Amino acid sequence: MSDSMYVRTMTTLDDVDRQMIDLLRANGRMSAPMLAERLSIGRATAYSRLDRLTDSGAITGFSAHIDPAAVGMAVSALVLVNVRQGLWRDLRDRLRALPGVEWLGVATGRFDFVLLVRGDSLEHLRDVALHDLQHLDGVRSAETIVLLDEIDQRDRPLWDHEH
Repeated sequence: MSDSMYVRTMTTLDDVDRQMIDLLRANGRMSAPMLAERLSIGRATAYSRLDRLTDSGAITGFSAHIDPAAVGMAVSALVLVNVRQGLWRDLRDRLRALPGVEWLGVATGRFDFVLLVRGDSLEHLRDVALHDLQHLDGVRSAETIVLLDEIDQRDRPLWDHEH
């Protein structure tokens, strides 16, 4: 994986673009004609803006939000990982490939990585944290925080449209 994929350029957004993004965050299945109606813009404008936001990388895809418990992944944890200095690039893909890792972030501070790991049981999390993770060459230490509850806010607007 190239590090260049982490270099992002900001897309210039106006208020209509921001409203469109927030509507799609709440309902990714909203069609361009529905967006046009909600935003009081023409259909062609909605299609054009949607294409521009997608082509520019501001919108990276459309997906279904899943309830992890409903699909058998009822146990979640944040795993904070320290690695030997200089090895973060080598370990990034190996950490991402661990069973149940849904999200991985490169961090600053006491820990080099933060992982969101999901599993069907505490035993799964134990195996990932105490076996799989600890057997990766370059991992110095890890701290696992089992989540008791989660509040998914991916559909929450990013911007205040009242002003």
